[in-house]
Amino acid sequence: MKQHLFSFSLKEITRSPSFGRSIATTVMLVFLALYFTAVFLAFGLLIIPRALTEKFPGQELTSMLNSYLLIYFAIDLVMRQLLQSLPTISFKPFIILNIKRRRIATYLLNRSVLHFFNLLPFFMIIPLFFRLVVPDHAGAGAVYWLIAIVLLIMTNHFLTTYLKWWINESSYGFYVFAAVFVALYAANYFGLVDLTGAFGRLLDTTIQQPLILLGLAIPPVLFYWLNLRYLMSNLYLNLVEKKQKDSTVRDFSWMSELGEYGKFISLNVRMIWRNKRPRTQFVMTLLFLLYGFLIYKDVDKGIPEGILILGGLIMTGMFSISIGQFFPAWHSRYYAMLMTQNFKMKQFLQAFYYMNLIVSFIYFLVTLLYGFMDIRIVYFNTALFFYHIGVNLNLILLFGSFSKKAVDLGGSAMFNYQGMGATQWLIAFPLLIGPILFFYLFKWATNSNPALIILGLLGVVGILLQPHLFNYFEKSYNKQKHRLIRDYKNS
Repeated sequence: MKQHLFSFSLKEITRSPSFGRSIATTVMLVFLALYFTAVFLAFGLLIIPRALTEKFPGQELTSMLNSYLLIYFAIDLVMRQLLQSLPTISFKPFIILNIKRRRIATYLLNRSVLHFFNLLPFFMIIPLFFRLVVPDHAGAGAVYWLIAIVLLIMTNHFLTTYLKWWINESSYGFYVFAAVFVALYAANYFGLVDLTGAFGRLLDTTIQQPLILLGLAIPPVLFYWLNLRYLMSNLYLNLVEKKQKDSTVRDFSWMSELGEYGKFISLNVRMIWRNKRPRTQFVMTLLFLLYGFLIYKDVDKGIPEGILILGGLIMTGMFSISIGQFFPAWHSRYYAMLMTQNFKMKQFLQAFYYMNLIVSFIYFLVTLLYGFMDIRIVYFNTALFFYHIGVNLNLILLFGSFSKKAVDLGGSAMFNYQGMGATQWLIAFPLLIGPILFFYLFKWATNSNPALIILGLLGVVGILLQPHLFNYFEKSYNKQKHRLIRDYKNS
């Protein structure tokens, strides 16, 4: 039966309408997998052993390594929340067959163990095991350490799966997770509790007392059981097809009083507010406003200007980058109906531009508070704001006409790859890397201050060219209208 279920899940992928049309995404994911594999090997073979040897000469390196592993597992948990997919297949056809629900649920969970995030750590852990742990604890102690690490990896895996089920069903789950994570980080950072030290001592003791492994085995077994219970309780058609709706419906009708542009801005705002994926992405862009506390905390010691460029761009333009990369696919569910309405395409595009302009301006005003830390931040963020609204927003509209994949508005916003295509991957390079390259090019030709002024002036030029650019965008979107409808329908 397991072979049959595996065969069905493989056919589900290969027979999908989008299979073969997402080659660029597949190539990019393979490249990223190889890249991170090489990075983890480098950390395990060279970087971590060398860093520990230089920082703790003459000390037991395994104990030093253990004290830092909690940081790794915390980062791993966050990255899994952002990137790890849930173990699912289209199981509706199997529900009416003579297959026990427990067998289907067990297969889904067991198959998920082979996830890339469970295999990747071993490219770092195995080299560390032979280079650090075995020399310090030859024999059974080293094996106990390795078993403990495997159990912790499985704990993170099944904990992530359970949290994502819960977050997907709860309107506040993501915020609870973020609040707990930040609270624990702050408690450890300010010395209220020594979580990293306690975790390190736990692993040190495990090497000497293998019975602790029984305690470490409890969390993965517990979360496996919780996931199994959740899957078995939800393998019913009436629950699968149940649509959760926002209990608080806001129509933002007052925006319609602003004219035709107001109607389309209202459409975009309602789309963001009423649907889980865009709403969560919007909230996450608010969190990026706190990014400055991370990159500006050592501003007195000197920060590379490239970091100031990237920080200013992310904080002032993250809303447009996050929401804009899927434009107009956010409206894919009703795009065909939308295109039958009596309106000008230019108004539709300009309304999206104005909405992003307003939000970016509000974000820009908030980031000016960082000027109390260093006045240079105000100069950089001002230049980046003009560059963003004059260059990046136009690039977003340009790339949007090449959109091919529909977006599931009710899906998880934890950076799942549904709706991702070549356009979404390619647009990241000019949006994020472009201003950094321009700045250093102009700096090489002049110096920092003129380079920053020129960067802002590029945005001003883009703003002045708006009438001509929107005429071009209107023709491009009208030309691609029927292709977009067809691609959204088939994806």
